Amino acid sequence: MQRIIALAVILLAFIGGLRIPGLPWWALATGMAILALAAWRLSTCSHPSPLALLPATTDLDGTPLPPRWFCDRCGKSWAANFEKEQKPVYKFSGYDESKAVHAAKRATELADRQRQLALQRAGLRAASKRAKTVREPVHAPDSADVVPIRQGRRLVG
Repeated sequence: MQRIIALAVILLAFIGGLRIPGLPWWALATGMAILALAAWRLSTCSHPSPLALLPATTDLDGTPLPPRWFCDRCGKSWAANFEKEQKPVYKFSGYDESKAVHAAKRATELADRQRQLALQRAGLRAASKRAKTVREPVHAPDSADVVPIRQGRRLVG
């Protein structure tokens, strides 16, 4: 629609330029070229919003297509470049033999503890002797005097 309006404006400008009697032909040609360039630039789609985001799919021949933006106004689509390739950062590499002995000891202790808990839950073995018992706190007697509560009213006066 915009191109039709741009062509109509160019045609009207050409007819208007021909009607001016003292205008040289090179001025008319230069003015028409500038007007045609401006009309062509203004008639192209500037992809105003809203645009559609097409998902990543495969083409008819099986090639993968990345996510794309699609302009419904002009029918063009282009790649949506918001995926960035990142290589993993290797912080640790190799094998440290000095830590292997301690790690094996911790793994053995964990397996033994899990086995003990499983047997205890199943009721096959009593709780281990290492389990701490919860002691009740010992209350020291208060040094305050015990005052009995009377059953009568006290008259003030």
